[in-house]
Amino acid sequence: MAEDDPTRSMFFFGTLMDADVLAVVVGRLPAAKDREAAFLRGWRRVFVAGRPYPMLIPLAAGRVEGLLVSGLSDREYERLGFYEGWEYVTAPVTVRTLAGRVVATEMFTCSDGILSDNRDWGLDLWQRKHKAAALAAAAETMARFARVSGM
Repeated sequence: MAEDDPTRSMFFFGTLMDADVLAVVVGRLPAAKDREAAFLRGWRRVFVAGRPYPMLIPLAAGRVEGLLVSGLSDREYERLGFYEGWEYVTAPVTVRTLAGRVVATEMFTCSDGILSDNRDWGLDLWQRKHKAAALAAAAETMARFARVSGM
C-alpha cells in the first residue's frame, strides 16, 4: 500500500466538522461521499476550560453528533495530528451513521490533564463567534506543518 493511499477514517465532533476548517487542515475538502453524519453514544460535548473548542466527557446516556470522514491518507492523518497538537490524542471509537451503519474508526480526544468547562459546546455558536479567527489560526498552523515536514 502506498503511503498516500486513502485508507483511514476519523470521527470529528468539533471544529473539524466545519467544511472550511476541514479543507484547510486536511489540504482538501474530502468528497461529499466521504463525509457522513454520525454519532457517538456515551459522551457529552463541552468546552475545554478557557478555550473556544470542545472536548468529550463521559455521560452514560449521552450522544454526540459529528462527522465521519473516510478516505484519509496517511499524510492527511499526519496533518490532522499536527493541527490537533499536544492537547489531543487519537482513540478508537465505534460510531453509528444516520443511515444505520456501525463503523469502527478513530477520533481525537483530549489528553490527560485537560480540564473541561461544564457548558455544552455547539458548532453553530462556534461558527458565529470564533470561526474567522480559528480559520486564520488553522491556516498558520498548516503553513508551519508544510515548513517542518518539507511539504
